[in-house]
Amino acid sequence: MIALALLAAAFVAAEGGEELRLFQTTEAKDFREIATSGFTIHPYPAVEALDVDAAKAGHEFLALGASLTDASAWVLANMPADKRESLLRKLFTPEGCNLGAIRLNIGASDYSTGLYSYNDTPGDVEMKNFSLARDDEFLVPMAKRVKELRPDVFVFAAPWSPPGWMKTSGMMISGSLKDEFMPALANYFVKYVQGYGERGVAIDAVCPQNETMCDTHGQYPCCVYPAAQEGAFVRDHLAPAFRKAGVGSRIWVHDHNPNARDLPRAKELLEMPGVVDAIDGVAWHCYCDPNEATNLPPLKAKYPQLGFFHTENGPHVVIKDRTEFWWSARVFGMLQNGCGMFTTWNLCLDELGTPATGAHLCGGFAVVDSESHDVTFSPQYRLFRHIGPFVKRGARVMEVSGSRDGTNTILFRNPDGQYVLVVACDGTLVRKIQRRRLVVKYKGLYKTLPMPGGQWSVSTLVFR
Repeated sequence: MIALALLAAAFVAAEGGEELRLFQTTEAKDFREIATSGFTIHPYPAVEALDVDAAKAGHEFLALGASLTDASAWVLANMPADKRESLLRKLFTPEGCNLGAIRLNIGASDYSTGLYSYNDTPGDVEMKNFSLARDDEFLVPMAKRVKELRPDVFVFAAPWSPPGWMKTSGMMISGSLKDEFMPALANYFVKYVQGYGERGVAIDAVCPQNETMCDTHGQYPCCVYPAAQEGAFVRDHLAPAFRKAGVGSRIWVHDHNPNARDLPRAKELLEMPGVVDAIDGVAWHCYCDPNEATNLPPLKAKYPQLGFFHTENGPHVVIKDRTEFWWSARVFGMLQNGCGMFTTWNLCLDELGTPATGAHLCGGFAVVDSESHDVTFSPQYRLFRHIGPFVKRGARVMEVSGSRDGTNTILFRNPDGQYVLVVACDGTLVRKIQRRRLVVKYKGLYKTLPMPGGQWSVSTLVFR
């Protein structure tokens, strides 16, 4: 019996030989490597092959990511050290899903252990009383451990609200930024980036505001940002403040959906004079129909100098239809339509989806039992598990034609020329009709990739 390595990191081809490995997770079996046949000269005329030979290279892949919220950091900090270390390894190394990015909250979000900012002194525009002391307890130590496990992890951050005294509401919940406090808020960002840098956590990018069109109606921190105001803030205040302070963090704007309601705001923002020159990218969420990801390519074509990055959408405690296949439509869709990254929401929460300051019932990417501290993983984790260990930073998302036979698929080409094909199949469809099958064409050869009958599956085919 041949012993097959379980780690993608162990994938090593014989010199001059064929690289071909298949990894699979099904309803009946956890992630594993399985034996598979090679490519042959024989075509399958009944199925239009996915034509890798004719695939076109698209944009670059940066990483899969997760939000290391204040709530997630608290859950991690309260785990026994051995269980915490095991979980972090399954999240940030090839032993698990090998996440390559983390998103931090700048001050309180709806998933924090309480409401807070880093400066609650009204009128302190010079940030003399700015302090990261609260983050030093849980968030900074967890971020530093992640960087030890994954030194090249990409770190970005966003606020759910400026300090309340800068807003029309006078509080972190509800309201908008007062224009006169734009310089103060820019100083707030500078202090934040510098403070984290001094603690050994470089902030690679910031978003001025999470969900810029979201009014939570008194439920949790938010700040409604009209496009004209965000544009003026980044162009006239944030970008100049970063340059003056020698801060190299990138600036990503919008941080909301690409749907019919939110997309016009992004367009208005990017059309403002000087804004595109002041920023590096556009951040997106996908709390919308997955087909609305197709709204992104025309905007990406108009602004090819800007990166697109998906920054939030994660599991739910109550809604159970967010299966591996459900997630594949959103993850693959955002990546295939221009985003170089897909980031889930809370890295980990307890079984009730807490701690939380807000009204939503979001679940953890990983779920940590509040008593035993045992960990269970979400369907989204199981999908990420089939991408993160195999797709390298700088890989190209490929445009490939051919029949998907009712599955969701995505193809990557790594910088070294290796291909990674990920296929998600919905078991309910398989039960209703005959077994699903894909055919892959590569170097003039063919390979069939059958889906397991009667159950859902996620498969990763790695080949060169």
